[in-house]
Amino acid sequence: MVREELAKRLKYYREKNGMTVYEVGEAVGKSGKTISAWEVGRGQPDADMLILLCKLYHVRSIADLYGESTPALTSDELSFLEIYRSLNSDGRSKLLERGKELQELGYVKGDIEKMA
Repeated sequence: MVREELAKRLKYYREKNGMTVYEVGEAVGKSGKTISAWEVGRGQPDADMLILLCKLYHVRSIADLYGESTPALTSDELSFLEIYRSLNSDGRSKLLERGKELQELGYVKGDIEKMA
């Protein structure tokens, strides 16, 4: 489970930074094939490599890279959260209003209750 979460986050942060697996590999002294393997859960970088990847991806800590500081989120959820955090208070309010409108229109997953 931890390996899969790390794999998802490695890919997410690489893509967020607009890098290819080959560019990341060159930056940290590994092959693109190795970076790709880490991103699908075949193997993991060691502690020193995790520190390098955090610096390269502008991630605060290894815990953030592993997802231990936040609940497991999908790439889409992480992107949505980044958008939300980038907005001012008016923008955040508008975004929440639109989300509630979508819920009221029936764009809900499973038996999720409507937010009050």
